[in-house]
Amino acid sequence: MDRSRRSNRTAKVNGKRKTSYFEDKKKNRNGLLIDLNRWEMSSLKRYRAHFKLDTRPNIPKGELIDVVARHIATLPKMRDAEVISQFLFTTRKYIDGTSDDIDDA
Repeated sequence: MDRSRRSNRTAKVNGKRKTSYFEDKKKNRNGLLIDLNRWEMSSLKRYRAHFKLDTRPNIPKGELIDVVARHIATLPKMRDAEVISQFLFTTRKYIDGTSDDIDDA
């Protein structure tokens, strides 16, 4: 059986095409795949504190969600392949003991 037939067979379940996680999720009004409405207020406040976002003290949840969404949208976009390769490279350096961050004890 050739590869294309096999992949087509696995791509359908009960006659319906399988969708990936990101295809299945719709972007919200801020253009994010993250549903910040599901975050608890304490999580939003911790995010605000960690990134030192400038907001007023008793901001309502809806406004805080908008602030966090704007912040997330400004973050640089990561490419999976680059992140994985950099992780493996750094891990390999650490294992080999060639990292400058390793203290010789």
